[in-house]
Amino acid sequence: ADSLAYVIYTSGSTGTPKGVLVVHRGIVRLIKNTNYVTLTEEDVFLQASTVSFDAATFEIWGALLNGAKLVLMPPHQPSLDELGEAIQNHKVTTLWLTAGLFTVMVDQKVEYLHGVRQLLVGGDVVSASHVRKVLSLGGITVINGYGPTENTTFTCCNPVTELPEGVNSFPIGRPISNTTVYVLD
Repeated sequence: ADSLAYVIYTSGSTGTPKGVLVVHRGIVRLIKNTNYVTLTEEDVFLQASTVSFDAATFEIWGALLNGAKLVLMPPHQPSLDELGEAIQNHKVTTLWLTAGLFTVMVDQKVEYLHGVRQLLVGGDVVSASHVRKVLSLGGITVINGYGPTENTTFTCCNPVTELPEGVNSFPIGRPISNTTVYVLD
């Protein structure tokens, strides 16, 4: 559990690059027996993140350690249409998008998200109005995933199937399984 799985580089909020040592325990905590997402052999993950970004840990190991199908995007920067076509053609059920890409997809091609069952969004503030628009598709859970690389991708998550009008922010939620969070002044 405490053996090194990989090293990933991040600058986080400091702007100074540093290597983060991720141990096996961190990966298992992220994708096994979780309380924020359901991962089964019936799922289809799209690995759209570059492997140098910690979201790839969720995409790759979330699929492989739960017996799900993992679809790999070609090694170039995909267009919005290429991304959407991959989601639709492979019947992707579990997808992770940065907050920025999520906003663009919802604004321009929300129909590509039809059929996705679990959409994880993070890396920045997530627009509540965009979440509502995606939820109106039906059959989808949108999950705000927050956490520093040092804690292996997600620390807190907030899964929602509805976001009432009048709620103007999409909170980061509560700690995921096997995680403790301390809120300091």
